[in-house]
Amino acid sequence: MIKLISVSVDLISTIQQLSREIWDEHYIKILSQEQIDYMLEKFYSTEKIKSEIEEGVLWEMLLDDERPIGYLVCKIESDKVYISKIYLKAETRGKGLGKLLLNRAVESAKQNDKKSIYLNVNKYNIDSIAFYERNGFVKIEEGVFDIGNGYVMDDFIMELKVN
Repeated sequence: MIKLISVSVDLISTIQQLSREIWDEHYIKILSQEQIDYMLEKFYSTEKIKSEIEEGVLWEMLLDDERPIGYLVCKIESDKVYISKIYLKAETRGKGLGKLLLNRAVESAKQNDKKSIYLNVNKYNIDSIAFYERNGFVKIEEGVFDIGNGYVMDDFIMELKVN
């Protein structure tokens, strides 16, 4: 059975293991292993996740029969919802679960009276870009963002209007 659960502090290590598995599989064709390691350390440290949870950032994990298979991280901003992270294990993609995670973000936007959702996606992450476009997102901007240690994120910013 598929279900979404809130990530509590005791599930941070599970999220870290899941993110390592997904990132090592998905991003190795786009980024160097060194950059992947750096980004995982920077964005998935126990302290970072714990502080985001405490600040009210929505961290949710997708389970299939209690087995972690993906996660969603959204931040409610003054006028929009920012999808910080939306990831699925490789073998679960193409089964409607990404849409389920997106729908959760849309639901969060509607509950908070926000008119749009936006996200950053690597310009070379072709499959993800296609997924977002199929689900109504449009490219509104692009940018190169310095994340430290000599690394950058070369991204499109995509947005979805919420009715």
